[in-house]
Amino acid sequence: MKKLLASAFAVILCSAALSITFWVSWEGEPFYRQAADDFYNQTGIPVEIVYFPKIEEKLNISLKTGDLPDAALIKDTYIGDVSSSNMSLPIPQDALKDYPERYLNPYVWNGVVGAVPYYADSQVAFVNLDAFEKAGLSLEERLDFGQFELIKERLAGVVDYPIAFDFTSPYIMFPYVSALNSEEETENLLVGSHGSIEVVSKVKKYFDEGTISRLERAAMNGLFRQGKIGIMLQGSYMAEKFREKGPRFAMLPFPDLEGIEIKGVIDSKGFALFNGETRDQCLSFINFLNEHSREFFVQCDKYPLFCSDWLHELEEIIDEGRFMPNRPGYQSLLFEALEPALQAIYSGAMTVDQALEGAQSYIESVW
Repeated sequence: MKKLLASAFAVILCSAALSITFWVSWEGEPFYRQAADDFYNQTGIPVEIVYFPKIEEKLNISLKTGDLPDAALIKDTYIGDVSSSNMSLPIPQDALKDYPERYLNPYVWNGVVGAVPYYADSQVAFVNLDAFEKAGLSLEERLDFGQFELIKERLAGVVDYPIAFDFTSPYIMFPYVSALNSEEETENLLVGSHGSIEVVSKVKKYFDEGTISRLERAAMNGLFRQGKIGIMLQGSYMAEKFREKGPRFAMLPFPDLEGIEIKGVIDSKGFALFNGETRDQCLSFINFLNEHSREFFVQCDKYPLFCSDWLHELEEIIDEGRFMPNRPGYQSLLFEALEPALQAIYSGAMTVDQALEGAQSYIESVW
């Protein structure tokens, strides 16, 4: 009897040691839960999926307290915060052999890969194909602001808002603010350069002339689904919602600006690991996810960052895109400094140079 109890206790301890917890966010919660069940049925390893709508807020606290999962899905821009906390694990090279270097680089901090890349969203121009067809407009491979006046004239009467995006959104405006900056200037969060002032002034002119309408994100998404917008700048993650209800659409790269090449931001996600004792089990589950993600990725327009032949439309856009720098605090400070500056520019409370130079002074005072 004692031997039987000891054996049972050993099995319980083994199972407890093998169980792993993954924190996830963004789209796909039902997929992760089903994948965890399937993985358990195949391997006997239990996977607890915990969903956080705002996972970075949770991690900001947990990285200080040490109350961390075995793995967590994070943005590439957050890898600097995670790796510099000394709470995460370096990813072994043999686990990364199927990943292109371009998709690994955003997860490198101090020369070490700190997360396993999983998928990417991208900034895109959503084009209402029904409206274009009705207006007799042909779809180009790329858009340029220089085309917008003609497009607006042709779409007038077909849609309420021929071209729309939120000028005050740092997420949308970052590719334009940084378009003429060098890589080093972008890494150093330079938003008050002559190049930034020039480009933002050009973009603002299109709003002043009425060529582009400013709409906030929630209203804009709803209006596009109703077929009332011709061209909208947004993240590709909205594609699934637009397919559920909305016009036929195409996704194109962010529009160039009067010949200035614009590279939309690639918003990639990957899995950071925090527990050396369960590292192998976590990597096994990540491989399982990769093998079973096709339906989820196609449904939600997620571009796989491991080798695959899925989603060619998004691949072409991502090939022309760029990753945002991953220095600790970079994205949060960018948004904190740039949003009020863009609001002041749009309202006319400040000139472009006053607002962007003020944002730069704020960045330099706190960073």
